Amino acid sequence: MILFETTTSVFELLWDIALALFIIRLAFFYFALSFATGCIIAWFRFARLMPINHLTQPQSELVTLPMFLLANILWARFMVVNYEIPRVGGFRLAIGGLALVFMLFAELTGGIVLYEKGITEWIWETDPLAAGLGATVLLLFGLMPMLLMSLEQETDELGETYHGHEKKPVTAAV
Repeated sequence: MILFETTTSVFELLWDIALALFIIRLAFFYFALSFATGCIIAWFRFARLMPINHLTQPQSELVTLPMFLLANILWARFMVVNYEIPRVGGFRLAIGGLALVFMLFAELTGGIVLYEKGITEWIWETDPLAAGLGATVLLLFGLMPMLLMSLEQETDELGETYHGHEKKPVTAAV
Protein backbone atom coordinates (compact mmCIF):
# COMPACT_ATOMS: atom_id res chain seq x y z
CA MET A 1 0.00 0.00 0.00
CA ILE A 2 1.26 3.49 -0.85
CA LEU A 3 0.98 4.81 2.71
CA PHE A 4 3.41 2.28 4.11
CA GLU A 5 5.91 2.17 1.23
CA THR A 6 6.76 5.90 1.08
CA THR A 7 7.82 8.58 3.48
CA THR A 8 4.96 10.82 2.38
CA SER A 9 2.66 11.59 5.24
CA VAL A 10 -1.05 10.99 5.15
CA PHE A 11 -1.70 14.72 5.40
CA GLU A 12 0.41 15.43 2.33
CA LEU A 13 -1.46 12.78 0.37
CA LEU A 14 -4.82 14.15 1.48
CA TRP A 15 -3.69 17.68 0.60
CA ASP A 16 -2.63 16.52 -2.88
CA ILE A 17 -5.99 14.81 -3.39
CA ALA A 18 -7.82 17.94 -2.21
CA LEU A 19 -5.83 20.12 -4.65
CA ALA A 20 -6.52 17.73 -7.52
CA LEU A 21 -10.25 17.74 -6.74
CA PHE A 22 -10.17 21.54 -6.46
CA ILE A 23 -8.58 21.79 -9.91
CA ILE A 24 -11.07 19.32 -11.42
CA ARG A 25 -14.05 21.12 -9.87
CA LEU A 26 -12.93 24.57 -11.00
CA ALA A 27 -12.08 23.31 -14.49
CA PHE A 28 -15.47 21.65 -14.87
CA PHE A 29 -17.29 24.74 -13.61
CA TYR A 30 -15.32 26.97 -16.01
CA PHE A 31 -16.14 24.56 -18.85
CA ALA A 32 -19.83 24.35 -17.91
CA LEU A 33 -20.25 28.14 -17.80
CA SER A 34 -18.46 28.63 -21.11
CA PHE A 35 -20.26 25.73 -22.79
CA ALA A 36 -23.69 26.96 -21.67
CA THR A 37 -22.86 30.44 -22.95
CA GLY A 38 -21.61 28.90 -26.20
CA CYS A 39 -24.91 27.05 -26.61
CA ILE A 40 -26.82 30.31 -26.16
CA ILE A 41 -24.58 32.06 -28.71
CA ALA A 42 -24.99 29.13 -31.13
CA TRP A 43 -28.78 29.33 -30.75
CA PHE A 44 -28.59 33.05 -31.50
CA ARG A 45 -26.45 32.30 -34.56
CA PHE A 46 -28.76 29.62 -35.99
CA ALA A 47 -32.13 31.06 -35.01
CA ARG A 48 -31.60 34.79 -35.42
CA LEU A 49 -28.37 35.75 -37.15
CA MET A 50 -28.26 33.41 -40.14
CA PRO A 51 -31.91 33.62 -41.29
CA ILE A 52 -32.32 37.36 -40.87
CA ASN A 53 -28.99 38.45 -42.37
CA HIS A 54 -28.75 35.63 -44.96
CA LEU A 55 -25.31 34.61 -43.79
CA THR A 56 -23.60 31.34 -44.65
CA GLN A 57 -22.34 29.00 -41.94
CA PRO A 58 -18.70 30.22 -42.05
CA GLN A 59 -19.76 33.87 -42.11
CA SER A 60 -21.98 33.43 -39.08
CA GLU A 61 -19.20 31.58 -37.23
CA LEU A 62 -16.81 34.45 -37.91
CA VAL A 63 -19.38 36.95 -36.61
CA THR A 64 -19.99 35.05 -33.37
CA LEU A 65 -16.37 34.08 -32.54
CA PRO A 66 -15.67 37.43 -30.82
CA MET A 67 -18.73 36.81 -28.64
CA PHE A 68 -17.31 33.40 -27.65
CA LEU A 69 -13.96 34.99 -26.83
CA LEU A 70 -15.53 37.75 -24.77
CA ALA A 71 -17.66 35.24 -22.87
CA ASN A 72 -14.59 33.10 -22.16
CA ILE A 73 -12.67 36.12 -20.85
CA LEU A 74 -15.55 37.13 -18.61
CA TRP A 75 -16.07 33.60 -17.24
CA ALA A 76 -12.34 33.13 -16.62
CA ARG A 77 -12.23 36.42 -14.75
CA PHE A 78 -15.33 35.41 -12.78
CA MET A 79 -13.69 32.13 -11.80
CA VAL A 80 -10.44 33.79 -10.73
CA VAL A 81 -12.17 36.46 -8.65
CA ASN A 82 -15.02 34.40 -7.22
CA TYR A 83 -12.94 31.37 -6.20
CA GLU A 84 -9.80 33.39 -5.37
CA ILE A 85 -7.59 31.23 -7.55
CA PRO A 86 -3.96 31.90 -6.55
CA ARG A 87 -1.49 33.53 -8.92
CA VAL A 88 0.36 30.29 -9.60
CA GLY A 89 0.85 29.82 -13.33
CA GLY A 90 0.89 26.03 -13.24
CA PHE A 91 -2.23 25.91 -11.12
CA ARG A 92 -4.16 28.17 -13.47
CA LEU A 93 -2.78 26.37 -16.51
CA ALA A 94 -3.98 23.06 -15.06
CA ILE A 95 -7.48 24.50 -14.60
CA GLY A 96 -7.58 25.95 -18.12
CA GLY A 97 -6.03 22.85 -19.71
CA LEU A 98 -8.48 20.48 -18.06
CA ALA A 99 -11.38 22.77 -19.02
CA LEU A 100 -10.03 22.69 -22.58
CA VAL A 101 -10.04 18.88 -22.51
CA PHE A 102 -13.67 18.95 -21.33
CA MET A 103 -14.56 21.43 -24.08
CA LEU A 104 -12.83 19.45 -26.84
CA PHE A 105 -14.56 16.29 -25.70
CA ALA A 106 -17.95 18.05 -25.74
CA GLU A 107 -17.29 19.65 -29.14
CA LEU A 108 -16.15 16.41 -30.76
CA THR A 109 -18.96 14.39 -29.20
CA GLY A 110 -21.55 16.95 -30.30
CA GLY A 111 -20.09 17.13 -33.79
CA ILE A 112 -20.04 13.36 -34.24
CA VAL A 113 -23.43 12.66 -32.67
CA LEU A 114 -25.41 15.61 -34.05
CA TYR A 115 -24.04 15.61 -37.58
CA GLU A 116 -25.98 12.97 -39.53
CA LYS A 117 -23.56 12.47 -42.43
CA GLY A 118 -20.66 11.22 -40.31
CA ILE A 119 -17.36 12.51 -39.05
CA THR A 120 -15.57 12.63 -42.41
CA GLU A 121 -18.24 14.82 -44.02
CA TRP A 122 -18.29 17.00 -40.89
CA ILE A 123 -14.53 17.54 -41.14
CA TRP A 124 -14.41 18.08 -44.92
CA GLU A 125 -17.33 20.53 -44.97
CA THR A 126 -15.76 22.78 -42.34
CA ASP A 127 -14.40 26.10 -43.57
CA PRO A 128 -10.63 26.26 -42.91
CA LEU A 129 -10.62 29.92 -41.87
CA ALA A 130 -13.50 29.55 -39.43
CA ALA A 131 -12.04 26.29 -38.10
CA GLY A 132 -8.61 27.87 -37.62
CA LEU A 133 -10.02 30.87 -35.80
CA GLY A 134 -12.27 28.57 -33.75
CA ALA A 135 -9.24 26.50 -32.74
CA THR A 136 -7.44 29.72 -31.76
CA VAL A 137 -10.39 30.76 -29.59
CA LEU A 138 -10.39 27.28 -27.99
CA LEU A 139 -6.66 27.57 -27.30
CA LEU A 140 -7.22 30.99 -25.74
CA PHE A 141 -10.04 29.44 -23.69
CA GLY A 142 -7.56 26.98 -22.20
CA LEU A 143 -4.90 29.61 -21.58
CA MET A 144 -7.24 32.36 -20.35
CA PRO A 145 -6.96 31.73 -16.57
CA MET A 146 -3.18 31.98 -16.87
CA LEU A 147 -3.28 34.93 -19.30
CA LEU A 148 -5.33 36.91 -16.80
CA MET A 149 -2.31 36.90 -14.48
CA SER A 150 -0.69 39.50 -16.72
CA LEU A 151 -3.67 41.83 -16.14
CA GLU A 152 -3.70 41.36 -12.38
CA GLN A 153 -1.51 43.37 -10.07
CA GLU A 154 1.18 41.82 -7.92
CA THR A 155 -0.64 42.56 -4.67
CA ASP A 156 -4.07 43.61 -3.61
CA GLU A 157 -4.72 46.41 -1.12
CA LEU A 158 -3.99 44.11 1.84
CA GLY A 159 -0.93 42.50 0.27
CA GLU A 160 -2.39 38.99 0.46
CA THR A 161 -2.41 37.96 -3.20
CA TYR A 162 1.35 37.78 -3.66
CA HIS A 163 2.59 34.90 -1.52
CA GLY A 164 5.84 33.85 -3.18
CA HIS A 165 4.61 30.62 -4.81
CA GLU A 166 4.40 31.98 -8.37
CA LYS A 167 7.61 30.27 -9.43
CA LYS A 168 6.58 26.94 -7.91
CA PRO A 169 5.55 24.26 -10.46
CA VAL A 170 2.13 22.66 -10.15
CA THR A 171 3.73 19.23 -9.64
CA ALA A 172 5.24 20.47 -6.41
CA ALA A 173 1.77 21.26 -5.11
CA VAL A 174 0.08 18.13 -6.37
